[in-house]
Amino acid sequence: MHPSDFMIEYVVPATESWKANQPSKHLAIHAISQIDILAEVVANHIGQKARTFRDNLGQRHPALAKIRDAHDSHKHGQLNRATALFVSQGQRPDEAIGHGFFVGVTHLSRPLTPFTYLALTLNDGTTVQVYTLIKDGMDAWAQEMAALGI
Repeated sequence: MHPSDFMIEYVVPATESWKANQPSKHLAIHAISQIDILAEVVANHIGQKARTFRDNLGQRHPALAKIRDAHDSHKHGQLNRATALFVSQGQRPDEAIGHGFFVGVTHLSRPLTPFTYLALTLNDGTTVQVYTLIKDGMDAWAQEMAALGI
């Protein structure tokens, strides 16, 4: 399958489904997985070994390295590969609570309004919002596919 077709048929629908239901952990994992699987499709299309292509891809686009790690860690749990730098302890997206100012909700001189979102805890203990991870991954793929002429 051509990478553009894979993107249209699998990756975009998975990310759009998650966007429509952002608290859904299984839709988040599905979107992350499809974004990561695209690396295999592209590697096959351009005739490179998948592992080498993915290692180099992660160097160029750290968001795609995090997505690869998140997908593999979800699938396998503890990861032993040396290139699993961001997520390797079996972490999965989980609900987190943030606080922000919302027009019409947060009153002036009052505490910020709490909200929930999905986040992925990285190996170093920091978190990344799933929304940011997916957006950055899709942006990275747009750059990568343009550079490859796909």
